[in-house]
Amino acid sequence: MNDKLILSMTTWPPRFTSAKVAMQHIIRQRKKAKLQNHVHCVLVLSEEEACDVRYRSEACDLIRQMEKMGVEVIYDRGNIRSHKKIIPVLEKYPDATVLVVDDDNIQQDGWLQVFIQDHDAHPGEVIYGQSNRRISVKDGKVCEDTDHFFMLSHPYGQLTDNVVPASGAAGTLYPSGTFTDPRFFDRELFMELCPSDDETWQYVFAKLAGKKFRCLSSHNFPMTAGADQSVALYRENRYRYAEIHNRIAEAIPEYIDTLW
Repeated sequence: MNDKLILSMTTWPPRFTSAKVAMQHIIRQRKKAKLQNHVHCVLVLSEEEACDVRYRSEACDLIRQMEKMGVEVIYDRGNIRSHKKIIPVLEKYPDATVLVVDDDNIQQDGWLQVFIQDHDAHPGEVIYGQSNRRISVKDGKVCEDTDHFFMLSHPYGQLTDNVVPASGAAGTLYPSGTFTDPRFFDRELFMELCPSDDETWQYVFAKLAGKKFRCLSSHNFPMTAGADQSVALYRENRYRYAEIHNRIAEAIPEYIDTLW
């Protein structure tokens, strides 16, 4: 591995328990593969949520467990929801290669090593574990289809076009230098355009940066960590993705040009 990788997870009160389980399994993989010096694990919490008296006890327990595992905890002011997964990390470590993961999945044994191997083989590309979101442009508008068959028959190890990675799920790796456009870090802008959809925001700016997207070569299907799925953001966004794409395209017109 040629550069240090930051593995970033975020969570919120309904997922505090599953986040601990998900991170424990990643830490075990890191230790087993002797990657402690190469992979730095981070958990990002909203200061607003962590200090809320309703959740303070659970938050303190989670923080203690993370510190015991050697995971850095970053406290982000306010609440930018799922965008905490990457924005505060890159604000602190602007030159980092970042692997974002979800707080509700247990990754397959060996998954972390595969990500590192694929990144070493294709260092300038975005590498993602899963997707069921495919987009196209019709009459100047972005259209999106949910393609469950594509998710089950992923082109393992292959480049893909106009496929939006599930930013967590089985992980998405963004190489150093992917996000340099200052608009990516504009909190007012992304909370106006896509407050609950970090993965579309990341996709848009990776496309603007000219990045290629490659599916992870194996270990693409994690197990559940027993998290409450009634609060999953997919439920909030699933019928609004095309609307979100077009709202972003209206604010950032050059995005459409990357999709032809």
